[in-house]
Amino acid sequence: MLSINNKVIIALCSVALWACQSTTPPDWYSTPPTNQPEYITAVGEGRSLDQAKQAALSQINAQLWTQIDSSFASRDVYQSRNELSSTSSLVDNKINSKTSTITFTGIEYPQVEHNDIAYYVQAKVSRDTIIRQLQSDIEQSNRNAQRQLDQRQHQDPLVWWLNNRQRTSEGNAVAVRQAMLRALDQDLIPKAPAVDTLLSTIAEVQSTIVIRFAASAKNKKSAELLADKFSHERLKTTFKRTAAATHTLKLTSELRQSTVGEAYISTQITTLKLQGRKGNILASNEIISSGNSVSNYSLSKEGAERHFAEIVDAQGLWNALGIK
Repeated sequence: MLSINNKVIIALCSVALWACQSTTPPDWYSTPPTNQPEYITAVGEGRSLDQAKQAALSQINAQLWTQIDSSFASRDVYQSRNELSSTSSLVDNKINSKTSTITFTGIEYPQVEHNDIAYYVQAKVSRDTIIRQLQSDIEQSNRNAQRQLDQRQHQDPLVWWLNNRQRTSEGNAVAVRQAMLRALDQDLIPKAPAVDTLLSTIAEVQSTIVIRFAASAKNKKSAELLADKFSHERLKTTFKRTAAATHTLKLTSELRQSTVGEAYISTQITTLKLQGRKGNILASNEIISSGNSVSNYSLSKEGAERHFAEIVDAQGLWNALGIK
């Protein structure tokens, strides 16, 4: 009987402790914030303080996107920043509100609380702070783009393109910020002509690059494999001598064969050299691949060629060529 009573007491204590846990959000979290025209205010919840702050920041971005959606019906038509043509840019809040979240500075957290299950924060940022940051971001993007354009004449076209090919999102980032400034009823919206020029130049440089393969018949499979990798990068290749070639990729290999017991072992040492139009070496690398067979050297050589392909796949094209 005493044992049963103890179990009942323990169970009642557990229920009491569970009941004492605070799981209710604070009142200010559930109550819409007081309207302050000079601020954008949002709340956030998370299992940690950082998660709660990130949630609040996402809500601030969402409010800005709601204003864009209502003001422009998700379509932002703006003059091309090079002043030569007009461009219609679709700003879809269902996509960009997720992929174009902006981390604003000057965030204030007037309310921070937590209970047994979550943290709750109220965040606010002044509209003036947002406007200044958006303007500054656009101007900085323009300066960065101009810096890359200035470097073009001093760099090999392929190297320059590799350094800038990931910048194709710059145009969208600028358009997003310009749309936010319009939603905030701003007349002073910076333009970024260098960004437009950079994007068109990246595409132009890519279209002019032609890689010529210099490889003997025994290296044909390796060369074809690399040519296929270049095509995935949307770069043109050729196996013929042509004045259009901007670069040359030289493939040389040494094949070493031996037997270990009943196994035929083939080791292929492939040297890759990427040269510019003037013969200057831009990158080089050596890839050692191997294969084995219990039948003959021919099959083990095929295995070494397959291993070469596996190494290139694992390293990626540019690392395999020696471009870091």
